[in-house]
Amino acid sequence: MGLILDISKYTPPSTAGNKAENIWKLSRLKVRVPKTFAVKWDAFHRYIENDGYVIKELEFELSKIIDPGISYAVRSSANIEDGMDRSFAGQFDSVLHVRGTKDIIEGIKVVWSSARSPAVKIYLERHNFQTQNLSMGVIIQEMVKPVYSGVALSKNPVTGADEIVVEAVDGEGTQLVQIGATPYRWVNKWGYWVEKAEGSNMPINLIQKVITTTRTIAKKLRQSVDLEWVYDGSELYWVQVREITTLNNFNVYSNHISREFLPGMIKPLIFSINVPLVNSVWIEWIEEITGDIGLKPEDLAKSFYYRAYFNMGTLGTIFEELGFPRESVEIIMGSLPRGAARPSFKPSAKTLMRLPWLLYFIYDKWTFAPKMRRALNILEQRIKSTPYLNLEQLTESDLLTAIEHHYKLMQRTAYFNVLGPLMMGMYNNVLKSQLKSRDVEFANFDLTKGMDIILEYDPATHLRRLNVEFQALPIELRKKIRRVSYREFLNIKEAGDFSKHVSDMINKFGHLSDNGNDFSVIPWRENPDLVLKLVTEFDAPSEESNKITMSDLKSKGKANLFFTLFYKRAREFRLLREQVSSLYTYGYGLFRYFFLALGEHFAHRNLVESRDDIFFLTYDQVKSLGNGTAPEKDIRAEIEKHKYEMERFRDILTPTIIYGDEIPPIRDPNMDLLGGIPTSIGYYTGRVKVVKGIQDFGKVEQGDVLVVPYSDVGWTPLFARAGAVVAESGGLLSHSSIVAREYNIPAVVSVENATLIPDGTIVTVDGHKGEILVHK
Repeated sequence: MGLILDISKYTPPSTAGNKAENIWKLSRLKVRVPKTFAVKWDAFHRYIENDGYVIKELEFELSKIIDPGISYAVRSSANIEDGMDRSFAGQFDSVLHVRGTKDIIEGIKVVWSSARSPAVKIYLERHNFQTQNLSMGVIIQEMVKPVYSGVALSKNPVTGADEIVVEAVDGEGTQLVQIGATPYRWVNKWGYWVEKAEGSNMPINLIQKVITTTRTIAKKLRQSVDLEWVYDGSELYWVQVREITTLNNFNVYSNHISREFLPGMIKPLIFSINVPLVNSVWIEWIEEITGDIGLKPEDLAKSFYYRAYFNMGTLGTIFEELGFPRESVEIIMGSLPRGAARPSFKPSAKTLMRLPWLLYFIYDKWTFAPKMRRALNILEQRIKSTPYLNLEQLTESDLLTAIEHHYKLMQRTAYFNVLGPLMMGMYNNVLKSQLKSRDVEFANFDLTKGMDIILEYDPATHLRRLNVEFQALPIELRKKIRRVSYREFLNIKEAGDFSKHVSDMINKFGHLSDNGNDFSVIPWRENPDLVLKLVTEFDAPSEESNKITMSDLKSKGKANLFFTLFYKRAREFRLLREQVSSLYTYGYGLFRYFFLALGEHFAHRNLVESRDDIFFLTYDQVKSLGNGTAPEKDIRAEIEKHKYEMERFRDILTPTIIYGDEIPPIRDPNMDLLGGIPTSIGYYTGRVKVVKGIQDFGKVEQGDVLVVPYSDVGWTPLFARAGAVVAESGGLLSHSSIVAREYNIPAVVSVENATLIPDGTIVTVDGHKGEILVHK
């Protein structure tokens, strides 16, 4: 075999380069690929070593295979191009519309020469490649006369989302990368149009075919792909494929779930206790199925704007370990577009490998109720016997020891507080299905009929009883009770047993507060005036009646053994859920008194202004102060910072999804807003420098926001200085976008009139939303 081979007939050797190998893979997939030849890089090395015969050999081989009546594209196929880490898109020259052996030889020389250009040398050094290690193969591909050309990506390279992005232009696709033209753009997620191009005459059935074929190619190649396509008016051709480089494996956070489990703003101490406490339990039961997969509590959640966000990337890892696609998590995130078809996720071979663990997990949880009852009896004795009054008498060291002891106790309780509701939900779902087959809605079924013990865990039941008792008092006495404080109420002798009953109720439910997840919030026992007001003003909701009961189903012969079994299990776990929830809320609230006692010590040592300031420190900071370690930061300044930020962030509109670990910028109402297409993630605030040509290169300083009308390969050195890039034109595969992603700086393109922003203006670039916030 000589220096040139026909990719459609032969498997290219590694010396043909990555691009040749990728085109060969594409040609195996029964899609239309233009005839393509590959020149091995042996010819390149001989050429740079001044081998006079190599050109003659190429001319001879080309004369046998080239059709002089057809135009060809001559492109690079380097050993480091289109690989796993860098695309090198636009770095090497291409020559288009070449006809005949002589002109193709000249085109090959142009490609070879670009491998030794100063711009490529800088690019290679930036990415730690040695120039002498560069080997350059060449692709010679028949050109298709384009009506439309474009790119298609099987995943969004900016967000990593499972959606197909198509960008297209009229005519040749070189406009997308080399000229940076603004393309028409479509985004399709599972059959739903997230974005559709406006003003395009391209047939939508053509775009749909591009999307369908892209999905098929990605599935067959088992990788996320970036494809180039051409449409000649009758046929769709695929000219290149590469694995998407710089596909961001960043964390993706969502508050879709946490808004229910950890609502509202969360102080640093609460977050640093609650999240490890609860998340360690989630990891424990997940790893009962998966085995040890190296998860840590802090991997599951993070605080943004003092609000909890769950890490969907970690949940994706869990799905993968269970043998399901990583994209399953997008349904949980709530990011599935309205109208999109929910994909069906079938168990894989990996799922079957986990079957022994899963079977043991099912068996263990089938016999879980007796274990849970025994554990709750022991835990209740230990938690209810935990002292929480006069803790200031303990030393700081003793308080920290007591907190660690109580933490371990609550960790065990949290296990049942997580598993109990999950088990209840599982049995309820089975029962719901059984009821539906009997034409009964679960909401209309009285599951707890005759379970009066459940009412004892409901404060509303006790408030209702006390209100009935209050309404039975003489009217003058009721008026008097409504006017006085709780302390004064206890001294009203005419109230009789009513005052004792109210006191008993506070003793039983005094641990409750407005937010059971936040032990910094004052509980009922510290605000008895509120409880007394709740009693006297309690407005009992109307009790639901006419629900269908188990007796009704039995009388109609609709309660077989299977139904009865799950009915009993659902009732059993409903009671266990109430019991463990009550115990966990009580025990968790005790953290308040341990930390307030420490806060008293810290205030006495003048470390903090008041004892409540301890809630604005993290648990690690509290331990350092309690152990006598000098704080790394000014503690008082840290506390004031948190107080200021919590007030500042109180009423902001928070994003549902956050990409990456950076905190998204907050838009001030006074800021001007420019919009475009986000093509490289991140947030950055800096001063604008507008560059319209080489004459402006010198004014760009390190950290500036580079604003350009477009960019090409000659502008690459500027990106090493830029903190972010804004371009008036371009799409996902324009030069600005590709290089910004490789340099890990945010980029937004297709921003109209961006170059009119004056130099020196401070802007914030949001590479997730595609927004430019102009500071006043």
